[in-house]
Amino acid sequence: MVEPVITWIGKVVEKTFDRAMTASDQKTRRHDLSVEGAEATSDLDIIVKYTLPYWRGAKAPVTLTLRKIDGHPEILTVPAVLGETARVRLRRGVYEITATVLQLPPVLGRAATLHAVGTERVWLGHNRVKKARLRPVPVLVQAPRRVGPKRSGAKSAAPKPSRKPSTAQASRPDLPAGGRRIGQPSGD
Repeated sequence: MVEPVITWIGKVVEKTFDRAMTASDQKTRRHDLSVEGAEATSDLDIIVKYTLPYWRGAKAPVTLTLRKIDGHPEILTVPAVLGETARVRLRRGVYEITATVLQLPPVLGRAATLHAVGTERVWLGHNRVKKARLRPVPVLVQAPRRVGPKRSGAKSAAPKPSRKPSTAQASRPDLPAGGRRIGQPSGD
């Protein structure tokens, strides 16, 4: 009775050891630099956290732009979805990640509008997966200025053009000292 239990435990230990060796081989292969031209890489998980004001929990499109700062300049653009994880394998170094949250138009066929932007600087240099969480800030868009007359009674800050004198006013003769025109208040 003891021998079958010992045999069963031996098989379980052997399978566990084989699985551990296989898993360690996969990690070694991923960062295997023995191949000519191979470079060390790291994995990066990027999550963009932002709540859209028009619908809580909405899945809006996000454009991730990864720009390598040190070494050879590289720019990588990755499409993603708001709130979901995007995993990217990159060469090791310092990267600046920019997340652009787009707001989908209510009418099909129109272009998406920019809603929020966030950036973060990340250093990749480990064998384990690096996690980056970006929290974009809303983009403030100023409404275009009206060119026409204002509706309110407030005065415009822009200088008004000078009035041209009418021909009747221009042809009036100057008054003698002490005289006044009709309709003007007296200076007393």
